[in-house]
Amino acid sequence: MTKIYDLIVIGTGSVGSSTGYYAAKRGLSVLEIDAGTPPHSEGSHHGETRIIRHAHGERSSYVPLVLRAQELWHDLKSETDVDLFHETGVLNIAPKQSDFLGNIISSAQKYDLPINIYDAVSANKKWPQFTLPEHFKAILEKNSGYLKSELAIDTYIKEAKRLGVDEQFNTKVISVNNIDNDLVSVVTNAGTFIGKSAVITVGTWVKDLIPNIPIQPVRKVVSWFEAPEHFSENAHFPAFTIQLDDKVQYYGFPANNGLIKIGRHQGGQKIKTREERLSFGALTEDKIEILPLFDNILTTVGELNHGVACTYDLSPDEDFIIDDLPGKRNIQFVTGLSGHGFKFASVLGEILVAKSLKETIDFDLSPFLLSRFQ
Repeated sequence: MTKIYDLIVIGTGSVGSSTGYYAAKRGLSVLEIDAGTPPHSEGSHHGETRIIRHAHGERSSYVPLVLRAQELWHDLKSETDVDLFHETGVLNIAPKQSDFLGNIISSAQKYDLPINIYDAVSANKKWPQFTLPEHFKAILEKNSGYLKSELAIDTYIKEAKRLGVDEQFNTKVISVNNIDNDLVSVVTNAGTFIGKSAVITVGTWVKDLIPNIPIQPVRKVVSWFEAPEHFSENAHFPAFTIQLDDKVQYYGFPANNGLIKIGRHQGGQKIKTREERLSFGALTEDKIEILPLFDNILTTVGELNHGVACTYDLSPDEDFIIDDLPGKRNIQFVTGLSGHGFKFASVLGEILVAKSLKETIDFDLSPFLLSRFQ
């Protein structure tokens, strides 16, 4: 007799691995499916680390989500004794009058988040690794920091398996459809699986399963540079986001083993196929995209050591899409994380499980519905 799962998770990266874990904790029978064996380097979750910050400079509706996400990350670290979250603080740097810093301040005030504000002189004195121009300022979110992304996914998957979740990895999903009695049929190259509900969390290549979704895959790179000891976590150097005068944003982490990881949020190459996601260094701009940051703010970082390529699943407004699949029953999806989604993986998994159980959701998800593009 064919097993009928309570929930089938399609794509077991950041959001998918979280969903499988929280579903198992709720006592649901779960099947996790992935095209590879996660964590892997074929999606958006590799590269070791991701920043988690609370006072959002983009949209205040993210703040309740990220605060719950932080609680869940703390819980996972406590329950598993795995070193997932590092509370290094996040230093946000930008021109004084930037909307980015203004939004951080307003969201911090609205949600009573602890921040410290520094002018350029005091910031340069406290963190001499930076060289802020006079018309810049910095805001420290002292309770924020960074997450170990691949370790987090590995932890979710191992804990889910311990709780009885079935795995179907290295498996390609061909289609997801409804069948009789509101059940969901997931057809793969390894057979067909049946569930009471399903979630699609496949990241960049969501159009393989939802062709009309307004998602643009973008090839991105991130780099590691040689850095002195005073850039390390041991020296109390924070994670950071930096917006220059041209509004281009960069981000980085405390150095580890003499290497500091830095990336640029904007830019990248629009792609259509997996083959177009070329390895790091294939394009000249891969190795020079960080230079404006070094010319202006981080003037003492050393030479490029190495880099990696990944992908963003970019929505038209760069906000998430969290919704039910149009015209289908009991099939949800999350996409459009647009390069700032990993820190929300924990809470998004919890939300997807609650929605599959038809429970009331504590968050306003209306800003993230697919219908906003129609």
